[in-house]
Amino acid sequence: MRKKAAYAYHQLLNHYLLICLFFALIVLTLVGVGNVILVSLLGVLLSLVGVMQGRTNVDLWILLPLLVYNVFSWISSYRTFGNPVEGFVSLQLIFPVIYLLSAYLSPHEQLRLRKLCVVWVGVVAVLGIMQFLYGAVVMGSAKRLGGLLGNPNGMGIYLVLGWYAWLGFEGRFLSRLEPFLLIALGLTLSMGSFAAMAVGIVTLLALKKRQHSWFDTFSYCRVLLARISLGVAIGFLLYVGAARTNASWICLFIAAYALYAAWCWQRFATFLQERNKIAFLLAMLGILVAAGAVIMRPSAAATFGERLAMIKNGIGYLGMNPLFGVGPYQWRVLNLADGDIYFNTNHIHNIFVHVGVELGWIAMAMLILIVVRCFWKRKDFALLPACVAFLFHSMIDTGFFYLGIVALLLFTVGEPCRGGSALSFIGAKVLFSLLALVFLGNLWWYLRMI
Repeated sequence: MRKKAAYAYHQLLNHYLLICLFFALIVLTLVGVGNVILVSLLGVLLSLVGVMQGRTNVDLWILLPLLVYNVFSWISSYRTFGNPVEGFVSLQLIFPVIYLLSAYLSPHEQLRLRKLCVVWVGVVAVLGIMQFLYGAVVMGSAKRLGGLLGNPNGMGIYLVLGWYAWLGFEGRFLSRLEPFLLIALGLTLSMGSFAAMAVGIVTLLALKKRQHSWFDTFSYCRVLLARISLGVAIGFLLYVGAARTNASWICLFIAAYALYAAWCWQRFATFLQERNKIAFLLAMLGILVAAGAVIMRPSAAATFGERLAMIKNGIGYLGMNPLFGVGPYQWRVLNLADGDIYFNTNHIHNIFVHVGVELGWIAMAMLILIVVRCFWKRKDFALLPACVAFLFHSMIDTGFFYLGIVALLLFTVGEPCRGGSALSFIGAKVLFSLLALVFLGNLWWYLRMI
């Protein structure tokens, strides 16, 4: 017994960096859009871990733009508030830290981290479903699922990224996890996340066609869509049973069916592969599922039009201060005073327009450079669709400002060593030391303010 405990202890020590990064994902998921104290403490911890590392290979075409983005964010925040902690840099500075640290993982550890990310998203999905059931049955209040992220749209794209990460293992890893991801996604009723998932699926099928025949691609498509249709439909039924009836306890029977479906999910997937006609009919069920979503959220079309108007309003401010932007959180103040609709939100629902308006054109260009680099080097069957889905969602929503969502993306599709350049032993230590000092400075500044 003592030998087994000692062996487990040494295994943990051998993979301490993997554990630290997974712990960081959990913390960043729980803090939502961010908490200066927690993120600063986490940043100091991870930076000190980084100081203990040696040389590595990392994609500087992503790391350096991330750092430049944070520098201009810092300047814009300081110009606006006289301090760096009321802007984005005190929170989003965590991105280059976790990206660089993940470059020190071995290929086997990177695979393990992706699996741990999938497991964690599955836990988030299950807890979210339980939260919904508790609210509906006990509290008598059935709302769109926000889960641990606290926002249905953020929860939606988080689950979509987790599903694509799971799909990257081609269904061999935790097959019963997929229905919980899809059911929770259905409970979010996030139209932007559904659209992002659909765009990613189109990309996935296009990559599939490059490697297989039209018949094989079509067979794969109908089985995939059949699984999605059933899983999301169960989520919709849970929501309808809880929110659109006078007896919310009915959703407990649907939840019991969901558990049974999850238990039989692998058999169900095998059945679909053997019964082409049934798989096709269930895939077509997705049209009815989409129609049901529109019926449950009739305001979705108006919301989409409002986002387009918001983006148009933001574009009008791009020329106000091209170098450093108007400052973090200042677009909302400007929008309150202009003659346009007051959108009552902190972020323009388009990552590039928002960053260009509030942080300046150089910061916006850095994000565009990162996107171009990701698509330049990534032609993977599983990873590229996740990138496309997140990019599409970022063009119509605010997922980029949720720390846990970006961390999940970096850990599941980041591949920091691919196409990387050497970062010297001294360079790594200097960079991590500087980042630790910045996080300590942010923490001191924030505590002094409160």
